[in-house]
Amino acid sequence: MRTHFLPLIASVVMALAVLPNARADSIVPAAPKPPPQGPPNGVVEERSGSGEVEYRVFYGRGGGVEHEELDFNHDGKMDTFYYYKNGIMSRVEIDTKGTGKIDLWVYLTDDGNSVQRYERDTTGSGKPDVVRTFGVN
Repeated sequence: MRTHFLPLIASVVMALAVLPNARADSIVPAAPKPPPQGPPNGVVEERSGSGEVEYRVFYGRGGGVEHEELDFNHDGKMDTFYYYKNGIMSRVEIDTKGTGKIDLWVYLTDDGNSVQRYERDTTGSGKPDVVRTFGVN
C-alpha cells in the first residue's frame, strides 16, 4: 500500500523544487546587480568602483562618435560633454561648479586642433557673460 503513494510523493517533491518562491530558494544568494545600462547606441563605463556611471559614449547612425559624457568629479552627475562632427571634436561643455548647469563652452576649429571661441557663465544665469574669440584679426 505504501508503494502507491510513492509516485504521488515524488511528484509533490518535484513540483516544490521548481516553484520560484520555494523555501529552498531562500538559501541561494542573490545574483549580483547587473551593470548600469547604457543607451542602445552607446557604451557605459563605471571606472571608480562606486557603482555610478562615470562615462558614456554615444554613436551616430554611421557608427562614428556623436558625443561623450563624463562624470569628472565622481558625484554621480555627468559634468563634461564632448560633441563631434564627422568624427572630429567640435565643442566641449563643462559644468565646472557642480551645479548641474553648463558654465563653460569651448568651440573648436573645423579640424578640431584649436580653440575658436570660449564662453563662460560667471553669474550662474545659464548664459555666457564672458566671450573670447581666437584667430580673428
